[in-house]
Amino acid sequence: MSLKTYFDASLKTTTAFAIVGIVVGYLSFLINNAPLAFVFMVIVGVVFVLILKKIMKIAEEWKWWFGNGLIVYIFLWLVVWTVFYNLAIR
Repeated sequence: MSLKTYFDASLKTTTAFAIVGIVVGYLSFLINNAPLAFVFMVIVGVVFVLILKKIMKIAEEWKWWFGNGLIVYIFLWLVVWTVFYNLAIR
C-alpha cells in the first residue's frame, strides 16, 4: 500500500466512523437502556469494520482499524449519547 493510498484510506475510514458514531450515539439514546446501548454500539462497530473491509478492500489488521476509526467511533458515540441523555433529563 503506497503512502497516498494509506492516507486516503485512513481519512475515508475515519470520516465514515465519525458519521456512524454520531448516528449510533443517537440511536443508543433512543434505546434508553445503558447496557443494551453499549452492546448495540459494539455490534455496529464490528459489523461496520467488516463492511468497510469488503467495500474498500483494505487488508489491514484490527490494530489499524482501531487506530483509524474505532477510537473516533467510540468517543463520538459516547459524546453524542451523553449529550442527548443530559438534554432528556432537563
